[in-house]
Amino acid sequence: MDDAKFYDEMWIVWRDMQQYAPAPRYLRRMVMKELSRLEFDSVLDAGCGQGTLLEMIGAKYPLVELNGCELSETALEACRQKVPDAKLHRMDFLQDEVSIDRSYDVIVSVQVLEHLEDDLCALQKLRQMCRRYIVVNVPGGKLDAHGRRNGHYRHYTTESLSAVMREADFDVLRSFSCGWPVHSLLYRYAARTLPQKLVAGAGLGEYSRAKRAAMQLLDYAYRLNLSFVGTEVFAIGTPRKR
Repeated sequence: MDDAKFYDEMWIVWRDMQQYAPAPRYLRRMVMKELSRLEFDSVLDAGCGQGTLLEMIGAKYPLVELNGCELSETALEACRQKVPDAKLHRMDFLQDEVSIDRSYDVIVSVQVLEHLEDDLCALQKLRQMCRRYIVVNVPGGKLDAHGRRNGHYRHYTTESLSAVMREADFDVLRSFSCGWPVHSLLYRYAARTLPQKLVAGAGLGEYSRAKRAAMQLLDYAYRLNLSFVGTEVFAIGTPRKR
């Protein structure tokens, strides 16, 4: 599979979903919560997509240097328009070498590693660019047909994510799962039980005003999720001292 072509095509139909759907919004809030615990002057969103998270970080931390990298040129172009002050570059985590002049206080990686055949290789490259902290989010729970359609190679547990981060030369400060009950129970149940044709197309394409309003209502429900149990996995690490 041509990964760049696949994700260029997917970002066209993912654009409104990533902006308005409750699950991405929930994960961005969780990342922002973790960032509030850290001190940093620069951040790299590794797999920045169309830049919605970078835009949030810039709004809360106006003095922080914003950086993003992404495989998809389609997503990068949208990111350039959304966050014009960010320093952006295209990067294939499995093929490209890390430039020696690129290092950042904090790296965030949200819903990226599950899309990469070799997650260890990607984490090792992120380790080369990381000065202080890394915040990683990946999906947990069973890898099903819905995940495979979206390009997932695997799902994680807190233990498996921590293990591969340690293998990549990070010390894991803490890890946790979240998202129960709305995301991990109700959303996952719907994804498994509804007709697959409906699930495959749900959330894709341009959102109408009514659909955006419905997503806002669902987002309120997502605020009931617990932050210590569920099928979204987070780990916060720091580069191991050599």
